[in-house]
Amino acid sequence: MHPASESPAIVVDRPSAVIDVPIRIELRGFPAGQPVALTALLEFADGSKWQSRATFSADARGQVDLTRDAPTSGTYDGVAAMGFIWSAERLPGEWRPIPPGSVMQPWLVHLEATGPGGTCAQATIERTVAGPGVTRHIVRDAGVVGTLFLPPGDGPHPAVLVVSGGGGGIPELRACILASHGYAALALGYFAVEGLPRGLVNIPLEYFENAIRWMRAQPWLGKGFLAVWGPSRGGELALLLGATLPDVNAVSAWVPSGVLFWALGLAEPGDTRPRAAWTFRGKPLPYLQENNTSGDPLPQPRSGEPVAYAPFYLSQLRDAQAVERATIPVERTRGPIQLVSGTDDQMWGSDVLADIAMRRLQIRGHAFPFRHLKYQGAGHLILVPYGPTTLRVLSLTVQGADELVLSQGGTPRLDAEASVDAWRELLQFLEEGASRRAP
Repeated sequence: MHPASESPAIVVDRPSAVIDVPIRIELRGFPAGQPVALTALLEFADGSKWQSRATFSADARGQVDLTRDAPTSGTYDGVAAMGFIWSAERLPGEWRPIPPGSVMQPWLVHLEATGPGGTCAQATIERTVAGPGVTRHIVRDAGVVGTLFLPPGDGPHPAVLVVSGGGGGIPELRACILASHGYAALALGYFAVEGLPRGLVNIPLEYFENAIRWMRAQPWLGKGFLAVWGPSRGGELALLLGATLPDVNAVSAWVPSGVLFWALGLAEPGDTRPRAAWTFRGKPLPYLQENNTSGDPLPQPRSGEPVAYAPFYLSQLRDAQAVERATIPVERTRGPIQLVSGTDDQMWGSDVLADIAMRRLQIRGHAFPFRHLKYQGAGHLILVPYGPTTLRVLSLTVQGADELVLSQGGTPRLDAEASVDAWRELLQFLEEGASRRAP
């Protein structure tokens, strides 16, 4: 039968799948050798909409296979089976804070393929964060503030304490997707959450010690495997917790720093203590910027232009004494360590900062496996795949000042590719850690 006699169709191998699962899309029944335009509209729980576009040339059978064919034009180039998602650009319009619990609902991707002469096909696919049987539980108990995600079954389950980066809040998406892979995951808030400090200022490590104690007391964990995972300032925190708290069995730190950094945001009213990001046993922990004698001046932003802070932060590494004071003693961690970074991280140069931890582990002869996954050309936004990676900046307003636009580095494609590989490596890292811990 001649392909032109077939009805145009969009064929998806997994119309509903967890967000980290790649899918295969084929366009069929279009005029052979003619252009076919594919548009994808993504709708998220915060009301934002994102759109990607790609034009292909149908083969002799009137088909396009996104795992095989590169677009001739569009929001991405080259062969990329999931390019229709990661290249999506945000459309103008209002958005709202992400509703609590929205990770339990799928987000939709509306696909439309059009060819010459009005030929058209449509399809809608679902992308879910919570896999079958995953449950969500709000935790406000024994001083712990967070959201717990449990996989199906009574357990016990290997567990992950998931912490946020410099934006604070409760990182539900990353915890939920881990539960979809069989982990009990506690998304723990530690600032910028109601009832907790408003800024990353003088955060006591005893808070995390208490959260881990709470996790250990639950029947789904007990004495089982417990890892900590965090990105950016959360990666710094993950390394610090591993080095400080003996109940941590493994650490995965994404785009982290091996040295402690300064506080962010506002202290609590009436807090007259010296500003540090972290405290332990009542004392502020030293940080790189404290009495640093080598740093360059703060970068001066130009109106509307993104600012790269990485050169500023890296200049502070010239003060060897400040580095020594603020370096995290990662070799004290009682388990394996995974470091993830991008070589074009313009936020704070995580590849260089993670190397500080890596060198210390090597020099001190860390007794457990450790590895630094360094992704060439990737930036600060190495995330759970597969989502849009086209936002290249972070807008930040600090203490009533003008909005600051911070460059994240990387490119949409390289960040997307790094995210896929880093996520696969994380799941393998956790699986190996849990198997070593199993009775």
